[in-house]
Amino acid sequence: MVTKRALGLRYGAALVLPWALISAASAQTAPTPEPAAADEQPDIVVTAQKRSERLQNVPISISVLGGDRLDSQSTGGVTDALRSVAGLSITSTAQGGATQLTIRGVAAAGATLSGSSTAAYYIDSVPFGLVKSAILPDTNAYDMARVEVLRGPQGTLYGANSLAGVVRLITNDANPDKFELKTRAGLSTTDGGEMSYRGDIAVNVPLVPGKLALRVVAGAEEAGGWIDQPAQNKRNANDQQSRYFRAKLNAQLTDEFSVGLSAWISRIDQDAPNYADGNGNQSSPVPLPQTLNFDAYSAKLGYELPGVSISSATSYLEFTNLSQRDYTALGAGQRLFTEIRSKVFTEELLLNSTGSGSLKWSLGGFYRDATDLLHQTLFVLPAPLNFNDKSKSFAVFGQLTQSFLDDTLELTGGLRYFNDRVSQIELTPTTGNPAQVLAHRTETFEAITPRAVLTWLPSKTFTAYASYSQGFRSGFNQSPSVIRTAPDLPSVKADKLHNYEVGAKGSVLDGKLSFDASLFYIKWNDIQQNLTLRYLGAPIAASVNGPSASGFGVDLSLTARPAPGLAIGGTYSWSGLKLDGQVVSNLIVLFNKGERLSFSPEHTASGFADYSFPLGGLEGKLEGSINYRSAIPARALVSGVSRLYVSDAPLTARAAFSLKSPANWTTTFFIENITNDHSVLQPPSDISLFMRQRPRTVGLQFEFHL
Repeated sequence: MVTKRALGLRYGAALVLPWALISAASAQTAPTPEPAAADEQPDIVVTAQKRSERLQNVPISISVLGGDRLDSQSTGGVTDALRSVAGLSITSTAQGGATQLTIRGVAAAGATLSGSSTAAYYIDSVPFGLVKSAILPDTNAYDMARVEVLRGPQGTLYGANSLAGVVRLITNDANPDKFELKTRAGLSTTDGGEMSYRGDIAVNVPLVPGKLALRVVAGAEEAGGWIDQPAQNKRNANDQQSRYFRAKLNAQLTDEFSVGLSAWISRIDQDAPNYADGNGNQSSPVPLPQTLNFDAYSAKLGYELPGVSISSATSYLEFTNLSQRDYTALGAGQRLFTEIRSKVFTEELLLNSTGSGSLKWSLGGFYRDATDLLHQTLFVLPAPLNFNDKSKSFAVFGQLTQSFLDDTLELTGGLRYFNDRVSQIELTPTTGNPAQVLAHRTETFEAITPRAVLTWLPSKTFTAYASYSQGFRSGFNQSPSVIRTAPDLPSVKADKLHNYEVGAKGSVLDGKLSFDASLFYIKWNDIQQNLTLRYLGAPIAASVNGPSASGFGVDLSLTARPAPGLAIGGTYSWSGLKLDGQVVSNLIVLFNKGERLSFSPEHTASGFADYSFPLGGLEGKLEGSINYRSAIPARALVSGVSRLYVSDAPLTARAAFSLKSPANWTTTFFIENITNDHSVLQPPSDISLFMRQRPRTVGLQFEFHL
């Protein structure tokens, strides 16, 4: 039985915490690739190294999800698509439907106020990263050019937060050469829940043929609820309403000068979070609406000089997350109200060589000005928590690649210098005393991150590489309540991750079998961890730099095409990352040496099979897939005792049958979560963390394009 005191401790700690890779030869860029003849597979071009290159030639472990397959995705957005990527884990949070990314087992200590994300996240050229929290939004996946997932630290080219890797959402540019129109609409029903509806449309209009074009994308979704709230006499209480609008204006003003302007506006309202007991019930007697919104704007300028390409990417992001959590265990009708508002301005200037010689180079500079506002209210506090975290950072970076032996051998070296001035500013007295001196602390964090790669390219269909790379995550200041309780507790330092890797990718048997494999060793130093203090009699969370963690790991992807129209494949990732020493809080051992870190899965895997065939003048297609993630742990101090919490190990499957017409329409019948898996997706340290995925869902989707 969970006592009120235990619940209070858990809630108090939360108070301030608040494929699938297919190789280039396979030419399939989605979790369940489109089958194609081996001699009909075009090269995939990516910009993972901030220049256009064949995916096959890039010496990084990369998964690419293709736009066509994302368009045909039956349910969900980018988050659902990413669940099939080897080595990547998605943790749902109680913060208004936000998510937390883990790559290769490298995870932030918590969703909010426990350090920024360990994986960098980009919406086109807009870096989506908060100063001191790891939450990220789900985004609609319609009309994407592709999603690139880079595994392993990318500190040289992508900077802070790319400790474990990078996820890049790349939308389609406006096309000045032709008019385009496409749309999709779908409906579905969920076992034990309500109907869901969604619709999307994308229109591309050349304004000045060959010179100027506008592309507009919009959509809305009503995701029916499936969790009941008996205490409020509500059925299917967790409805979610999503709306978004994107616009891109691209101009080729001269042969050398290009301009791209974009805006992405997203609104998500959730009537209640997706947590429930084993019977699909949420015990909360109070309403728990959630909101997650963002506006992302960018301007990209490009100019081509002889031998050099110059680009400037300017972005501005506004992010709002409003959430409520049930605190009725501490008092009748009580809720914790949390408001997170972030504003982030960035500018990156990049120079790339464009010559055809044996030497390639990149040189750039980056600037960011970010502010996070946290406002929380709870009746046991004498006054609201109300403070800002500010970050002003700059970086300079460069990378050089020299080719040898008729371009069959490449040696790459890179370096980045980063400087971040971070301030913690208390806005109103946390104690409720008007005479209280407001807490204010500023620290500067610096890092130099190198990268070195040796790449062997003996043929167009095989690449092997050995690399060393380093990633880092900036430090941050303690929260005002922690500064007041333990003024000598230092700010949290930046943590660094060293990655040693060998890998190979390519295809054999005339393209009938493609593969991507990597073996890596991680050494993660000064890991940002949580401990527990007491403030005004309540437990609060502080952060410190803990011991290191290390371990080997493997990423593997295979795709076979044994017959025309048939593709079978899968991915597997293992992370052996474990702590090298104890984590101690208030003289209590929180983690033991050799244990896994919080939110760090050991295994992820996926599989798929697709078969396309002619059917009465149409093209029929059968497809199925399966995804698996091993259980993830978390530890917390409850009544002075270290408690271990472990999630379930979700195993989900989907199947679909589609008919594609020469008249440019496709109809798909689909079943998601075939086994009706009700697994708990993250460690349930309190009732609000019994997060579950949507039960079995059956639906129909229609697509059309000109």
